Order: sequence, then C-alpha cells, then structure tokens
Amino acid sequence: MINNVLEQYEKGKLNLEGTLGHLTFKESALLQVFWRKLLEGFTSDASKLSDIPTAPDGAAVKSTAKRSSRTEKNDTTVKNKEGSGWFGFGSSSKKEEPLSYRQTIGNVAPTESNPPLFPTQDSARTIRDAFWEATLCDHPDVLLLRFLRARKWKVDDALQMLLACLRWRLDEELDWIIWNGESVLNYSLIQRGIGYIYKTDRLGQPVLYIPVRAIDPSAQPQEQMIEYTIYLMEVARIMLHPPAEKVCLIFDTTDMSMSNMDWTYFKTFLHYLEHYYPECLGLVLIYNASWVFYSLWKLISPMLDPVVASKVHFASTAADLQKFIAPQNLPVEYGGKSTFEYNYVLPKAGENSAMQDEAARLEAIADRRKACEKLEEVTRKWAGVPSTVPGTPADGDVLADGRNLAANALVASSKALDKHVRARTLYHRTGIIDHDLNIHW
Repeated sequence: MINNVLEQYEKGKLNLEGTLGHLTFKESALLQVFWRKLLEGFTSDASKLSDIPTAPDGAAVKSTAKRSSRTEKNDTTVKNKEGSGWFGFGSSSKKEEPLSYRQTIGNVAPTESNPPLFPTQDSARTIRDAFWEATLCDHPDVLLLRFLRARKWKVDDALQMLLACLRWRLDEELDWIIWNGESVLNYSLIQRGIGYIYKTDRLGQPVLYIPVRAIDPSAQPQEQMIEYTIYLMEVARIMLHPPAEKVCLIFDTTDMSMSNMDWTYFKTFLHYLEHYYPECLGLVLIYNASWVFYSLWKLISPMLDPVVASKVHFASTAADLQKFIAPQNLPVEYGGKSTFEYNYVLPKAGENSAMQDEAARLEAIADRRKACEKLEEVTRKWAGVPSTVPGTPADGDVLADGRNLAANALVASSKALDKHVRARTLYHRTGIIDHDLNIHW
C-alpha cells in the first residue's frame, strides 16, 4: 500500500488535491454548499455561539481554569502543589512550589513590553463573529477546506465540526491568548524550548521541534502547559500559507525517560489536533527513539486516527532526518549544517506599542469588518449560483473572480489589524516574521 505522505517527499512535491486553487468541479460545488449552510447559520435565530455543543470530550485540562488569577502579576510563592504522575496518579504528598512554577514572562520582561489590558468582550458572540475572528489572516476558504477534507467532504459533518471548534475557541478565550501572547506564558516552559519552529522541510512546511527530555510535568501547572500548546498552534498558523498548509513535527526522544511523559497532556494535544486544528499536521518524525518510547508507542498508537498514524515515521539517524529536511535547514545537533541553537529572547519595551493605539485599532477593526461584509455579500451570490458543466462560462465564474478580489482584500485588512490585536512573538523579535507577516527564514 502506497503511503501518500512518504510519496510526497519522494517526488519532492506537495499533494495539493482538495486545497485552495486545486479543487475538482465536485469539490468546488461542495465548498459552495458549505458556505451556503454557514451563511444561513449567520442569520438564523440560533446563531449564538453559546448554543453550539462542544466537540466530544477528550481534553481533560482547560487552559482557562485559572486565567482570571493570571491577568495580573502571578503569585510565585504558592505552596502545597500535588504531584502528577504519568497516568495522572501522581504522588499525593505535598511540597513547596519552586519560585518558577507559576512565573510568567510578564513577571520578568520589561513592564513597557506587556500588551494593554484586554478589551472587554461580549460573551454572547454570534457564530458570525466567531467565524471571522477564527479566520485571522487566512483566506477563509482555506479554513473551510480543512474541515471539509477532515470530514471526507461530508458538508454537514464538516459544518458541525467547524461550529464545535468555534465554540471551543470561545470557551478557551483564544482571543485573550492571542492578545496577551508570551506575557502570560510560563517563563520556565518557554525557556526550555519545548516547541520551537525553525525553518522548513523539503516540502516547504515549517518544522516544529519538541525535545521530549525538556518536558517536566511537575515544573508548571498543567493548564499553563495546555495554554502554551494552544499559543504555539496559533503562532504556527501565521507561518502556514498555501501551498504549505501543514507543519512537520519532530519529537526528539533523545535521553527521554518515563518522567518526561505526561499522559493527560498528550491526550489533550491529540484531541486539539483532531478537532480544532484539522489538516494542520503534515508529518511526525520520531527521532532517536529509545526503548522507553517504543514501550509507550504500543500504548499510544491504538489511540491515533489512521490518517494521523500514516504521518508518523521513525528517524534513527541524521541521514533519516535528511530525507525529509535539507541539511542546511537542520541544526547541527540533529546532524545538519545549521548552527542555530534555540535561545529565548525576552520581549522588548515598546514592541506592542501598536496595541496601545486604540484609535488606530478601532479604525483597523472597522476596515476589516467592511472587508468581511463585502466578502459575505459576494459569497452569498456565488454560493447561490447553481453549478454548471465544467468549463462552461457562467455568471458563477464572474462572481468567483470578484470573490477572489474580495478575499484578497480581507487578507490584507487582517494583516493590517494583526499588530493591533496580537502581542509580538519571539519570531517577530528575531526577524522571522516581519511587519507584514511575511516569513524570512
């Protein structure tokens, strides 16, 4: 049986089937149906997001569990933390927390670098509000196509999956995470480099490194670990642009031990990938797997969706890694030629000054809202046009051209708004992401 993931690397070319600009006639028609049903939901009587059911339970930890207490300086003198074990049955003994346990970057970075207080949000937001917020700087078709592919082009299933994702984004207050950025992340966690993005693989997909040996479930509250994971996923989205819409994930299991595995966290991570970030994972490389990981793999692999499982491959040597990542893009510690070493750079005073400019932010919000309304208007017409024989000119072709222009205008307005609503990241600070959200490796 041919593995479609490996086949892409053998050919040196991404499989673009079902992606924006590479749709069959039938897939285009299904995208139109998806849009029609979504737009109907924008104006229905049950359009409040709070009325939408969440996805099947699988995330045992909510990152919002203690958020209200973390909006100000964190108390690093809390005592009596209960230990946590690999299966969640940690020691019941209590001990004093280290000072770094709850310390966030906002506690140690210059005060002038922190974003302003998060604006008050309407907790009864509509499906329409949540959808346009979730598109961020993406072409909205890219987002919808992810859910269609994840649900095998079954429109009703894809719609329910999307709505559950929007509800989750509301419940987890992702706008709050994006706004505050690194200032609310656990300082020790990000210093250890658990999850950093560096260059691309041979298909142009950003590579996310996770050195498992650096994970210590007892070193920070688990909700902060989850929050950090969500943050990483949202940062990765900035770097995903067609045709590269997925990430390559390297699990470096060198020198790992059983104490580095957090079962509850791992299940939550898989749940998020499956339900809330579908079609974002291109390849998983398990590097330098030890007997410890192979033992765990026997427990983990049955949990994986077959599609996800087909993306998991073991790389024992640098030569194995170089089949997927060019040597110049691979750090020396992985047998490559790049001298890159992860080093966290603290936020700088004034880097979020655009977020302080309320007048400019409100103007950018208004401009983006107009762009959303324009795209909605032309999409309603486009989605309502009956399908014609492939290749036959029709009003739908003219509408599609106008719609592409409206979508490009929306992306431009989204990029202009980004600096007013998203705290700058390590990747902005180091020049990888520029002012216009272009990526420079």
